[in-house]
Amino acid sequence: MRPTLARRLLAGLATATLAVGAAGCGDDGDRSTDAEGRIINVFSGANAGFVPNFNPFSQNSVAGTMSVLYEPLLYFNGARVDDVQPLLATEYRFADDGRRLDLTIREGVRWSDGKPFSAEDVAFTFNLLRDHPKINQNGLPIVEAVAADPTHASITFSQGVYTRLNLIAGRIWIVPKHIWSTVADPAAFTNSKPVGTGAFTLASFSQQNYVFERNPNYWEAGKPKIRGLRFHQFASADSAIAALAAGQIDWAGSFIADIDKQYVSKDPEHNRYINESQLYLTNLIPNLDRAPFDSVAVRRAISLALDRAQIIKLAFSGYGREASPAQLPRPLWDDYIKPEYQDRKLEFDPARAEQTLRADGWAKGADGIYAKAGRRLSFTVKVVQGYNDYISALQIMTQSLKAVGIEMKTQEVSFTAFSTDQQTGDFEMIITNLYSEGTAYSWYSRAFSSKRTAPLGQQAGSNYGRFRDPGVDAALAAIESTPPEARDAIREQLFKIQDVIVERLPYIPLQQSASLIEYRTEHIGNFPTEENHYALTTPYNGPDMGIVAKNLTPAG
Repeated sequence: MRPTLARRLLAGLATATLAVGAAGCGDDGDRSTDAEGRIINVFSGANAGFVPNFNPFSQNSVAGTMSVLYEPLLYFNGARVDDVQPLLATEYRFADDGRRLDLTIREGVRWSDGKPFSAEDVAFTFNLLRDHPKINQNGLPIVEAVAADPTHASITFSQGVYTRLNLIAGRIWIVPKHIWSTVADPAAFTNSKPVGTGAFTLASFSQQNYVFERNPNYWEAGKPKIRGLRFHQFASADSAIAALAAGQIDWAGSFIADIDKQYVSKDPEHNRYINESQLYLTNLIPNLDRAPFDSVAVRRAISLALDRAQIIKLAFSGYGREASPAQLPRPLWDDYIKPEYQDRKLEFDPARAEQTLRADGWAKGADGIYAKAGRRLSFTVKVVQGYNDYISALQIMTQSLKAVGIEMKTQEVSFTAFSTDQQTGDFEMIITNLYSEGTAYSWYSRAFSSKRTAPLGQQAGSNYGRFRDPGVDAALAAIESTPPEARDAIREQLFKIQDVIVERLPYIPLQQSASLIEYRTEHIGNFPTEENHYALTTPYNGPDMGIVAKNLTPAG
């Protein structure tokens, strides 16, 4: 997963209405009704022009590098909890209290250049990460990886890694030793001629588009069914959405206001979409190291003053859903939410918001704003310029808070400035998304672990609000030493964390965010649906993107 805000850039989430015309996409061959001979057209995010980078360890690699060209050991389905499937590894087992991971490697796999794949490639990849910290982006504590024979590899770590199985086996893309062993600097390598085990290979590349075509050496019999994918460059989401509505794009992930009218109605028979609403939680994140947000009463009063149903309807086009106070997406994670919190909603009670402030010693001034010890209850929220849905939400919240005697102001800053300020704590409050690496532990570790934060002025890893609680840290540590199959024990610790979150309200949840994914069924079938959610449908994230691509079929 890329940084928190990057998915909004990748998905082209500037609010847009459809243009009348559309840029052409694809040639006549791409419009073939024969899906097996068809290259489908994909939009993975607004881009001024593609830069050739197929390095699976680089955050600047082009969409599809991860999981379309290169594969991990296991697939962790982002759309289903505890759905782990074999890919390049067929079995795994932890040993030595989680400090060793033993893997059985799939037989019969070949690299796209025809050379055999083996456990040697797996061991080489993890030792490459160990020896080059710049590409070890998840900070995996690798000691050594060895191949016992062509189908068995073991990776040892300096500490238990039970909670990092997804990052180790699901988010590390295995590369061929016979090519990468000659690469002097794997962090800087752009890998212009990629050789992977994925279902597709690179066929052509330009600044305007690049094409992946079917890998004839792919290990999974009968897949892929389609000939390939062409990724198109659009400078703005508006022009891409216009091409989508005109039937010139087959698969995209863009925010479209009033999507049924602006997209589905253009071709009701074939234009489809799915709302992948389990990926992100939109929050107001107060800086807990700064007054007045060190007060639970102030945070609770702000929360009580917000009409989330109105915010979702007016600012987010009704696509989002109300967030759980337990800060896990529902219903996906219901099995890991304490029963008493599963159906609990965040209250909207303006009168109680004011009562909460008065009980905490705040008194309303002549200007209608509460004050305490000479300080007015006034603060500024930083937001990225151009994030129109966020900006609209803040406008609505400003009026709601003013009605209960709280003054909120908005400051729009560049993406770069926002990213820096959130890491260093140079803000009173920000609005942003929380996300995870696919586990309930990750949701809480990223947002609430004291290990993920830092003093003001220093860069925090992901706990930007500077939340610290010894009980939460202890529960996270207990999960870290618990094997993943011990789910009841893990739940017990998660419930302890939820008790703290609900009571202390460190962040102020706004919504379970929408991620709209559009696709056309005129020539292509078997996209994931709510009924058959075999993967996330996102056309910009691995590993799900590669799983979807290799499972697409001719329509009908």
